[in-house]
Parts: sequence; C-alpha cells; structure tokens
Amino acid sequence: MAAEDQLRQEELDLFTVDKVLERAGLSVGAFYARFPGKTALLHAVQDRLHARAETAIHAALKELEPMQLTLEEAVDRGFGILVDKVLEERQLQRAFMMLSAFDAEMRAKGEQINRERRRALSSVLAPHRGEIGHDDPDAALGLAYAMHLSMLGGRLVPFGPGSELRFGVSDEAVFAQLKVAITTFLRGGAGGQAESIDQEVPITP
Repeated sequence: MAAEDQLRQEELDLFTVDKVLERAGLSVGAFYARFPGKTALLHAVQDRLHARAETAIHAALKELEPMQLTLEEAVDRGFGILVDKVLEERQLQRAFMMLSAFDAEMRAKGEQINRERRRALSSVLAPHRGEIGHDDPDAALGLAYAMHLSMLGGRLVPFGPGSELRFGVSDEAVFAQLKVAITTFLRGGAGGQAESIDQEVPITP
C-alpha cells in the first residue's frame, strides 16, 4: 500500500496525501471517493497494520502455551515475539505511536491492542505463577509488560538507522538484557513487591 511505503521511508511530518497519490498513481478524485481525508487514510493504515501484526503475534504466542518451558524460556520467547513482531515494522509502529499522542481513536486502538497482547502473554506465563516472587503475580506481570513497552517505545522513537540514538548498542543486546531483567524481577530479585496496577499500561501502536 502506497501510504505504508510512504510512512516507512519518510518522517511522519513529511507524509502527505499528494505524495501517496503520486506513489500510487491515483487521482485526487479516486482518493476522496474512498477516504474523507488524511486522517481517515492513516486510520485505515493503522487498521491494516494491526490486523497483520496482531494475527502473527497471537498465533505465535498461542503456539507457546502447550510447551514445557522454564520461566526463563517463557519470558525469553514470549517477550521476544512481541518485540520482534513490532520491530519488523519499526517505521509504521513508530508513526502510530506518535500519532496516538494526539488522536484519541488511534490511542484507544493502541490501548485495546495492549490489553489483548498482555492477556495472551499472561497465558504463556500462567504456568509459572508459583515462581513469581511477589504477593500479587498479576500486578508483577503487568509491571513486566510495562517494562518491555517502555523500552520498546524508547527504541522506536528515532526514525531511521542513520538517526537512531542507540549509543552503539543493538536492539538484540538491549532486549536480551531486558528479558534477563524481567525474569529476575518476576522471581522477586528486584527487591520489594509489585504494587497493584489500577491504570492501563502505556499505549503502543
């Protein structure tokens, strides 16, 4: 889709309907016959992205449920699926993360996506509830999810390879250490207890 390609190649503030039409070889009339404007187009692109990404994420997480995994393996593979599938579409995910700060509809979709991802991940980690060293395992899992989401958002913010503020550290190294930290935290090694979480975790695209 031309709009997706445009978002992959240029900063969000350079995205225009005219550029999309030129890329797609469509007329202005053909565009407005389908979309009332730029915002509606972006909503449609977000829906396409979510439909594609979430189908893959949930299918991959479902495959882990019957496996006899250790807690370390469940964290590594479960969070690995979430991170890898998001980073596969880094530029699109970044664009919708940024747009969600100003677009209530996009933000609501992102929050719903997060609730569904967190439930699916919790199903993978559920066999290990007895190994979670916190009084409230559900709160601990929620905090672990928020930890990964915060790190993922920080890695998504820079636009392209030439401008990313990575401090010389690869995605692979960062998320490998994050998964170790999450496992340590879940086992109770981070010190203290996970408090109850009444609010939603931060949004993602």
